[in-house]
Amino acid sequence: MKLKPIHKILLHTDGSITRILEAISNKEVVVETVRQEIIKADKEIAKLLSLDEGEEVNYRIVNLKVDDDVLVHAISYTPLKRLEREFREDLMKADIPIGKIMKKHKIEARREINWTKIERANEMSKIFEIGKDDILLIRNYNIIHKGEILINITEYFPAKKFD
Repeated sequence: MKLKPIHKILLHTDGSITRILEAISNKEVVVETVRQEIIKADKEIAKLLSLDEGEEVNYRIVNLKVDDDVLVHAISYTPLKRLEREFREDLMKADIPIGKIMKKHKIEARREINWTKIERANEMSKIFEIGKDDILLIRNYNIIHKGEILINITEYFPAKKFD
């Protein structure tokens, strides 16, 4: 698949996806929380976040939508011990984009892309109401604050919705 410029932007930006989606659509992005819970970091999550096993992590799955159309499906892991109380409270309210929470609390951070890939939608096609053979753009990145991973996020974008 030949990537279009917007596909490259979505995969490689180190800025706010919410702002990019709002600029593209000229509409507000709405967060739909699919699942959110506090979990204990297993071996894999502890390694991913540079934590000890058993530490509390906010596990969050959301859809970013414009006019009830899902444009992004995102899964995040956030070590609770690294959050200020007010930031944590806003994060737990669930339906606020992470970038907007960070802006509200004046969190200075950077995003580091860990990996990107392109694959068929398969079972995720239901989330986006696309075909199983349609292409997803996928990326994983860390939001780094004070030299530590504040949040790890994996985002899925249906390529055809950005053609």
